[in-house]
Amino acid sequence: MKKIFILCFFISLFTIAQAKEFNSVKDMPSDKDIFIMFSIPSCPWCERQLKVLKKIKQNRDNFEYMKVQDDNIIYEELIENYPFPVEVYPTSFIVKKEDGILNIRYEFQGYQKKSSILKILDSDDEF
Repeated sequence: MKKIFILCFFISLFTIAQAKEFNSVKDMPSDKDIFIMFSIPSCPWCERQLKVLKKIKQNRDNFEYMKVQDDNIIYEELIENYPFPVEVYPTSFIVKKEDGILNIRYEFQGYQKKSSILKILDSDDEF
């Protein structure tokens, strides 16, 4: 019984900390900071960044993150409707959805440490 409980606990942690996959901006929550990371499959820094984001998500209820690649459903909508200049991977943005529109709070080029991301999340400054 104890083994089953431990297994269920770790499975729940794993599913809680997974990157969200939104199909449209309409699906994104309005009450959370959303970290959008543009990525490619062969990027080791992108995978490293995901580990940092999982750690942040475990301690913050008002935070979501998503990995976006050019094969994601939402990719075209984001690139066509928002100024997301992506020249290096990972390129990431902290956004907040207000009145159905994404407002970019901050842009990151390349891998970011947990402390750098938390500093921006805890700041009231806008991009």
